[in-house]
Amino acid sequence: MAELEIYTPTGVVAGETARMPFTADGPDLESPFALGDARWYPLDGTSPVNRGDVRVQPDEVLLVVTDEQDLTVHMNWYAITLDVGPYRVSASIGTMPGFDPERALSRPGGTYIPLRDATIELLGRSDVAPAKRPHLAVNRYAVEQCDCSLLLGFHFPGAQFAKQEAVPVA
Repeated sequence: MAELEIYTPTGVVAGETARMPFTADGPDLESPFALGDARWYPLDGTSPVNRGDVRVQPDEVLLVVTDEQDLTVHMNWYAITLDVGPYRVSASIGTMPGFDPERALSRPGGTYIPLRDATIELLGRSDVAPAKRPHLAVNRYAVEQCDCSLLLGFHFPGAQFAKQEAVPVA
């Protein structure tokens, strides 16, 4: 059994799973995901609750944290800050050597982008300590704000970028 944390818009659910949500292409959360011995940590300030067995709908998943490490050989790492629902994530995003976002033919194929050395903060809540996680996956379609030295428009469609992206010249 593997321990898993899923960050949703209303709280965090942590529990055990026999089926890891990760495939070679990233998390596989196209259908409801089952967690056993689940604990619910709501964002509204109420006490955590043991929930037993729960199912999390895919469209509720903003961040996924597991103990499983991705194999990242020869990656270049860049600092990135993302606003995803009620969370701010400061982490590192990996790219292959020589990656040029304006000319890259490969685009993210899955819903989730892996990050490492992440700090997760609750926006507008200084009374809650940030969570530090060695690695996580972020739902790229849920990202609302992105700040990174790389041009990542294809990675996070719909996000506003804190640094203005270059406009291609025809």
